[in-house]
Amino acid sequence: MRYCLSAPTMVLAFKDNHQAAVTVPSDKIITVIGPAEDDRFVVVAVDDEQFLMFASDLKDRGKLVGKTPIGASTRHRRAEDRRGIGQLAKLRASGH
Repeated sequence: MRYCLSAPTMVLAFKDNHQAAVTVPSDKIITVIGPAEDDRFVVVAVDDEQFLMFASDLKDRGKLVGKTPIGASTRHRRAEDRRGIGQLAKLRASGH
């Protein structure tokens, strides 16, 4: 699922086996890849790089802009919709 950020948001980047904080600017389109091992985070893609983002930041600052990337197959859209529904349920259950 793709979201547009309403405010600058800190994410964690994976660089040389270390994590570094990076700011993603407002109005940037991000794609949710899926849940992270730590329930507080989701894995997102920004400009073809993957990051960890707090699920609460996504909920507070992300506005859904489309269910799938342009050109995605119907099968891909259905799978992405199921992942998005599961992630939303996870966010709601955690109280975020």
